[in-house]
Amino acid sequence: MTVWKRVRGPLKFLRTSQPFNGIATFGARAFLSGLGARSEWLIKHLHRSGRVSIRLPNDRILRLWSRGDDWVSNQVYWRGWDGYEPETTQLFFRLAAQSTVTLDVGAYVGYFSLLAAHANPAGRVCAFEPLPAVFERLTRNVALNGLTNVECVAAAASDFDGEADFFHIPDGLPTSSSLSAEFMHATTSHHSRVTVARLDRMLEHRDLPRVDLIKVDAETAEPSVLRGAARILERDRPHIFCEVLADRADGIALEKTLRPLGYRYFLLTDAGPEPRERIEGHARWLNYLFTKLTQTEISALAGRQFA
Repeated sequence: MTVWKRVRGPLKFLRTSQPFNGIATFGARAFLSGLGARSEWLIKHLHRSGRVSIRLPNDRILRLWSRGDDWVSNQVYWRGWDGYEPETTQLFFRLAAQSTVTLDVGAYVGYFSLLAAHANPAGRVCAFEPLPAVFERLTRNVALNGLTNVECVAAAASDFDGEADFFHIPDGLPTSSSLSAEFMHATTSHHSRVTVARLDRMLEHRDLPRVDLIKVDAETAEPSVLRGAARILERDRPHIFCEVLADRADGIALEKTLRPLGYRYFLLTDAGPEPRERIEGHARWLNYLFTKLTQTEISALAGRQFA
């Protein structure tokens, strides 16, 4: 019997059982912190269950809750507040602190929605998540943080209004789910019927001022999301954090919407935002920032230290 087979059973037990998971994860994290070390093996295999509480740069506390079933909470627990997509998270937090209204499309368990709401408690956040099981976790996390400036919307954003099949794995909290059957075909054919609407329409009857920031993670459906926000983009020119998957995303379609509005494209990497002439997926880095800011302005913002 291999070592992995010997420990797999206990690890599976620790992933879901309390108070054992809390004791094991807290003890392991404290031990590694004392050594100034990090174990990628533990991060991968000993998932945190229960509450995750992390102090943000403005001293507010962000809280998440998990059954050990979402990768975001686990990354934040082991790596810190910016441990999930750090090349994106820090810059997002800085721009969210200046944002009057933030839209989070594909909110999942609400990490970026919570970041935006904590970054600017006087701002407003709309979090869009169509899958019922994930939406329930999203609303739970918003309530856990005691936030009154986040509105959770059980709908998918696209370039039409109505209903559509939403594709996902059948159980748990899928990290990938999409309106695109082509994108999800290799994983599963399971689907749920969900409400779909244009962001322009969903904001029509909400008393919201200008939109300053949008985050879009829609598993290759991003061009449709932005087409459905044409009026918002034309009016407000918000900053847009957008996932662009290598060999899957339609960069030409994104450029068709953004280029006439004067947007610049920055690939987000661990070395900082890198300007790009074209929108193309990268093998390692998943996210872009689309903005009217210049390279000098973005570089200054990205390099600014938190107080």
